[in-house]
Amino acid sequence: MLTEETKLKILNKILETKDFKSSNTYKKLLTYLVESSIKGVKLKEFTIAVDVFDKDSNFNPSEDSSIRVYISNLRKKLDHYYSHEGKNEKYKIVIPKGHYYLEFVPAKPKLIQKIGLRSKPFIIITSVIILVLFALLLKNYLQIIKYDSDNLSPILSNPIWENITTSDNPKLVVLGNDLFFLEMLDGEETIVRKHYINTVEEFKKYKEEHPEKELRGITPYPFFPKIDISTIPILVKLLKAKDKLVVKSSMQLSTTDLLKNDIIFLGSFRSLHFLSYLLKNNLIEYKSEPDNMFITFKDKDSTHIFKQSGQPGYEHVDYCLFRKMPGPNQNTIYMFVSFFESGISLATQYMLEEKGLNEISEMMEKKYGEIPNYFEVLFESKGYSRTGVKTSVEYFRKITPEELNIW
Repeated sequence: MLTEETKLKILNKILETKDFKSSNTYKKLLTYLVESSIKGVKLKEFTIAVDVFDKDSNFNPSEDSSIRVYISNLRKKLDHYYSHEGKNEKYKIVIPKGHYYLEFVPAKPKLIQKIGLRSKPFIIITSVIILVLFALLLKNYLQIIKYDSDNLSPILSNPIWENITTSDNPKLVVLGNDLFFLEMLDGEETIVRKHYINTVEEFKKYKEEHPEKELRGITPYPFFPKIDISTIPILVKLLKAKDKLVVKSSMQLSTTDLLKNDIIFLGSFRSLHFLSYLLKNNLIEYKSEPDNMFITFKDKDSTHIFKQSGQPGYEHVDYCLFRKMPGPNQNTIYMFVSFFESGISLATQYMLEEKGLNEISEMMEKKYGEIPNYFEVLFESKGYSRTGVKTSVEYFRKITPEELNIW
């Protein structure tokens, strides 16, 4: 085991190399990680943000990815060092992917004794692995083929989806993507995300307010949050058009797209971009800021407020709004909008399964005597580690004629 003195010598040698000498940020970050490792301190993203980068207590890792970017860049710097100047070192500093601690490991690990291909343990282990992989592949295959035409017919004929399944309009799926931008930090181009910058206009305003920052512009490629793909096969069949099905990110959406397509939007409130005006009116309000995420509905005699709670990486409650509304040119727009991934995953499953459609249809027929052509439903989803576990309908209402006059 390396002593504390040896570890510090390894650190100081790296800090004097050309990979680190000109970058105070990465020198500070690496020193902090090494000292924490020596002390046995378990690091978290929030801790690093506060101690190294002077972030305040409002720092939210789910909204600001800068720490993950710094760690990734540091990992690349270390890899570059050990491929060149440090290629003859006896020990390496390694930051395991997905973690924030570092380790000192031998540069040339001891050879592990090979297992004979004909050994009984090897055959047993290999057989188990093959069976598990086969079971997983079979499960995914069955998940896809179960959405055949017969199983789809109750969904295709349901009034909720009938607008889009019987229409001859081309079909467009819009995936909400977060806005990231490029900034030069310590001589390196870095990807940055800020929770209050979600549109091109907001980025331009931020750039004007901070002339001292070397901002390079919005990333030319979109960033999408992790979403559950189990509903993709049925969604594709549901939107099967005469010509083709097109998928775009929300930042690529244009006014022309709104005029000629039937649209399904899947994304978070912060990734709506210019579609946000479709939700903003005097009867509905929402906020999607760290520690302040809620959605409000105003009826004639009451106000209903639903507030997100918990953190997406742990136990939490999320909300997803499903809205069906008319487009500007005899087309239809469907929206699934949530705060985190778990809400949208469970809501899409609910609205793309016969059982869920029957439940919501019965609720509306009981309240309105019919299934309104245009309406919205709020789902509450309980989840853990960005994965939905259970969902339920918390609120629904018919969209008023006044709200339909947005075009």
